[in-house]
Amino acid sequence: MDDKESSQEVPLPVRVIGIIFNLRKPTSEGDPDDLYEEYDSQSTVDALASEIESFGFKTTLFEQNEELFRKLTTNRSDFVFNIAEGTGVGRGRESQIPCLLESLGIPYSGSDPVSLGISLDKYLTNLVLKHEGVPVPFVALFRDEADLDKADHLFQRDGQIYIAKPRWEGSSKGVFKDSLCRNAEELRKNVLRIFERYKQPAVAEAFLPGVEITVGVIGNGSDARAIGMMKITERKPSNDGIFLYSLEHKRDWQEKILYEGPEAIDKNVRKQAASVAIDAFRALELRDVARIDMRMDESGILRVIDINPLPGLSPYYSDLPILYSLSGGNYHDLVSKILEAAFKRYRLFHEGA
Repeated sequence: MDDKESSQEVPLPVRVIGIIFNLRKPTSEGDPDDLYEEYDSQSTVDALASEIESFGFKTTLFEQNEELFRKLTTNRSDFVFNIAEGTGVGRGRESQIPCLLESLGIPYSGSDPVSLGISLDKYLTNLVLKHEGVPVPFVALFRDEADLDKADHLFQRDGQIYIAKPRWEGSSKGVFKDSLCRNAEELRKNVLRIFERYKQPAVAEAFLPGVEITVGVIGNGSDARAIGMMKITERKPSNDGIFLYSLEHKRDWQEKILYEGPEAIDKNVRKQAASVAIDAFRALELRDVARIDMRMDESGILRVIDINPLPGLSPYYSDLPILYSLSGGNYHDLVSKILEAAFKRYRLFHEGA
């Protein structure tokens, strides 16, 4: 074994952890009001920094802007905790920071650029998961107006409902109460709204009528494990009994949404949810942490409807900390587990540990 190989086997110490993020800001006139929905508040960044410092690390905060490259090279961190969603509206935006960090040789938390790029794209995610045998709903792609002719063919079965979604958005951006489509005319209207508002293709996803469950996963490869889950329902069910976890719900979750921990989920469903989440995590080769959203179809099969490889980490309102708390954990342990998974992957350690 040569010297280079030997050095890679020696665990490296971490003293300073950088946190890279995008701060939520007001939208400009003419922009969608949910343009920065995925970005974090200063309170989230501060809470995460405080928690990391409680383990004995020093932290340095880096907002993603034109000064980021200079700051990273002049004030180098031993490790970066990445919560940045990226800038712009392209489907590769979540890959921007991991690409930069890899080019600088800085280890970081979370998934790599390829997995992040695929996971943000709902259509590619569906294709990969289906190929890997992970249950997913039927999805139709609308790349441009020429595809609108597909709409009529999707409603050949009575009672069929679709959800129109932007192809590469997260945090329920572009998913509203009226995104449910019961006929071709409604679907075409929603697809055109996505083209105009989000400047990207749209997908029509078959609506699944059963329970919605989200599962937190931590680890890597064969060590990936479910750390908790919760059931998501509406506090005041609609007259037709159809529930869509929309942007309006997420913005007013304390009034409109009921989150229930594992005890509210049937034992067999819990087992199925954990298995599906881990299978999806491994199929997309995600790293360290993710949140997997799923809904149950008419036959009782849980199908993955969204992948969140950069799950929100606000201790106040983000789904992952909430589900982990409902599953018996706390924010301190959650941050610790994410760091532990990433450090183990890179063979890093904290001298004060």
